[in-house]
Amino acid sequence: MSFLRIINLLMNQRRQRRRRHPVELKGRNARIRKLASLGLLAVALMFVSNKTLEFFGVGNAIRRTATVLNIEDRGVINVSVDNGPLKRAEDELNLYAGDTIVSSPRNNATLTFFDTSSMRLDESTQVRIAESFKGEESSLVTIELEEGTLWASTPTIAIYSGSTVRTIVSPYISAELPSRAELVMTPRSLVVFAADGLGITLTIAGNDQVIRIGEGQQFTLPVGGEGAPDLYTYRKPLDPSQLQSEFVEKSRAVYAQSLTPDSIVMTGTEDEAPTNDIVLSVEAPEDGTVIQSSAVKVSGRMGEDVEKVRINGYLANIDKEKGTFEQELVLPDEDEVSIIIEAVDSSSSVIGQAIRTVNRDRKPPEPPAISTPARNGETYLTSNQKIEISGTAPKGAIGIEVNTYRLQLFEPGDTEWSYLANTEYKNYQMGENIYEVVAINRGGYRSDPAKLVIMLGEGQEGVVASGASISGNAKPTLSAEEATLPSNTPLMPGTIQIFSPKAGTEYETSDMEFLIEGNIPREVASVWVNGYNLRLYEKGKGFFNYIASTELSTLKRGRNAYHIATRDDAGRLLDELDYVVTFNPGRE
Repeated sequence: MSFLRIINLLMNQRRQRRRRHPVELKGRNARIRKLASLGLLAVALMFVSNKTLEFFGVGNAIRRTATVLNIEDRGVINVSVDNGPLKRAEDELNLYAGDTIVSSPRNNATLTFFDTSSMRLDESTQVRIAESFKGEESSLVTIELEEGTLWASTPTIAIYSGSTVRTIVSPYISAELPSRAELVMTPRSLVVFAADGLGITLTIAGNDQVIRIGEGQQFTLPVGGEGAPDLYTYRKPLDPSQLQSEFVEKSRAVYAQSLTPDSIVMTGTEDEAPTNDIVLSVEAPEDGTVIQSSAVKVSGRMGEDVEKVRINGYLANIDKEKGTFEQELVLPDEDEVSIIIEAVDSSSSVIGQAIRTVNRDRKPPEPPAISTPARNGETYLTSNQKIEISGTAPKGAIGIEVNTYRLQLFEPGDTEWSYLANTEYKNYQMGENIYEVVAINRGGYRSDPAKLVIMLGEGQEGVVASGASISGNAKPTLSAEEATLPSNTPLMPGTIQIFSPKAGTEYETSDMEFLIEGNIPREVASVWVNGYNLRLYEKGKGFFNYIASTELSTLKRGRNAYHIATRDDAGRLLDELDYVVTFNPGRE
């Protein structure tokens, strides 16, 4: 056998060994599919196992948490558990996601969450706990406010570890709360007393805008305002009167009481003394300080064993490295306020305490002074459709309001103020305009109003002191201005036609103010009533009007004669008429 045949024989045997029977190939494919299925099943089991482990404490363990309901003064609070019917609740009831709480009139309740956030319901308020889940890394609290008013307070970042998304949602607005927040919310409004960072994140139903409402600001969404192109137009500075709200003060007191231990245990012997010599030292405010503002900054130093500092129940901001603390405290509306500062160690025991008393200067400021166009209490008559009202501010004023409008250009320390009355601004109109000017001090207290009346209409411009009307039937003496004009015989006699308040030449009334109106030829260039040139009349108008008013002293008890004259461009007399009004104020 040749060498080449031996090689060919070996190659044929190798090829025969490599061939597979069809049955063998089918079995092998089945095994491959089985292994693939087992692999997919293993992956699914690993995913489910991870989720199960997370639920029971591995990763961001999330668990359903209870919200504690506290009822004040054994009041009537109804709850719906698991979408069941409303039933009267008991105090310290544990509630969960999906439960609804309804406060009846004159009854209040407080909800306390796992992160120590607190929400107090005003009377006639309905809320629903939409979500309340606690996780090691992230947590979630969502409250739905259906109607009524809700006060809320969130803890500082140091109080609760991990991130927490806290949201209050109404049918119209949604507010996301940061740490150290205090606010009052209704379905259409938000008042922010405190908030970390940029403040409350607010979104409006049906609007893509996201806006921020910061500390010391408030937001009110008017009916139909959801589609506004700029929602910031509804944001404005906090009204100081909000700080004096009975609901807010009571909510703060209830919250402070919940943070205060039932009994204060004073500890600290020589063996247990902190490593430094300071346990608690208050630097501000000084005892007996008199303040005008509604808030006071409390600050000082603390020892190394101090874990946290409480000020009237609120947790202060602390810097353990520097050993300092500080907190701005909103004061109740009382003449004398006690501030209790407590140093608390890691076991929640009070190891130091200090008390400071501050006195609030709650005296309202003096009223502003009005200097132009007239003084406080006077009435000014003018035909100008734009006029500036100005004056001086009292000492200590930080704001000036004119008819509830806060002057934007007035700043604390300014001694003068001004306000523009303009018919185009809709703050000034024909007839009587009353302007009340109020000063506001740092405590939010308002002065008595200074009052000015401006009459927009025809008549001698100036302060109304004596009237231009004439009692009796005598023809009035011409004014100095009209006396310079020609005294010719009327060129168009009988063309003045009075149609209001009564056609003709005589009228009797008990009304204290009305318009005398009449038709005249379009050729008339000027109209004069009792020697006064009507400034608002324009040639070609075809009619005129004049204000008869007791307040303007253009109307007096008894007979009042109004001498009406019309003149052309050259000042020549066209027509004249006497219209007599008998004023009997006691006549029904």
